[in-house]
Amino acid sequence: MGRKLRIDCDGACHHIVVKGANNNFIFSDDTSKDMYLHLLEKYREKHDIKIFAYCIMDNHAHLLIQSGRAKSENHICISDFMHDVQCAFARWYNKNYSHCGPVFNARFNSFSCRSLPYFIYAINYIHKNPVKHGKTKSYSYRYSSFKDYAAGSGLSDLEDCYAFLGISRAQLLEHLTRLKANNSFPFLDKLLEKIRASQNSKTLEMLLLELAFQIEDIRGSRLVKYFDRVQRDLIKEILSMKAMSLKALSLLLGVSPSYIYKQLNTS
Repeated sequence: MGRKLRIDCDGACHHIVVKGANNNFIFSDDTSKDMYLHLLEKYREKHDIKIFAYCIMDNHAHLLIQSGRAKSENHICISDFMHDVQCAFARWYNKNYSHCGPVFNARFNSFSCRSLPYFIYAINYIHKNPVKHGKTKSYSYRYSSFKDYAAGSGLSDLEDCYAFLGISRAQLLEHLTRLKANNSFPFLDKLLEKIRASQNSKTLEMLLLELAFQIEDIRGSRLVKYFDRVQRDLIKEILSMKAMSLKALSLLLGVSPSYIYKQLNTS
């Protein structure tokens, strides 16, 4: 069975994760981390890539990037960009660390960021990685874009990021500060207010779009932490209002009725 094709287009945004083969610490020192950042900067211009966030840990790295124009119909921009970066780093790593064999763990993972809340969640998740893995006690970390956002400049293409989101630097920092402080967005409260006031005159999809959500953000049974809570609160609100039947809601969210019952009983 062939590998699943990546979905990409000019201007699309992706959260990318790369890992060392067998979880090896391929970025174990400052030299290797600096080299990887150098290669990101070098090849982004070649492929017209925008870097919105990044974090280089010891055995893996997170990137939030925007695709440019592919070289041809047979090419995928993020694949070409990552191929150049990964191959160049692997050659350098094997030469400088007397290593033989694969450096990275298979293909890189990529996740499409299709909505404003998901995009902001991804930035915060990337910046939080050093804290999550015990590298630091705060978000301040030399090899992440957190310092770029704090200073307003750096490797990250911040002006392009603000333009992509359609909000100002101050607004983005406000969202990130709120999420960092209590892992919450104002989006959910606003969405619940809209649902209560809609009186069935608008579909859930329309209400989501008004707040920059996508229905795909809350579909399925395996969601990231924030969107799992969004989904759970929506299920409880919609069913308590009798705005939609349980069966219709399960079809909309792509989950089973038993999953809906389980969410209803989760505090």
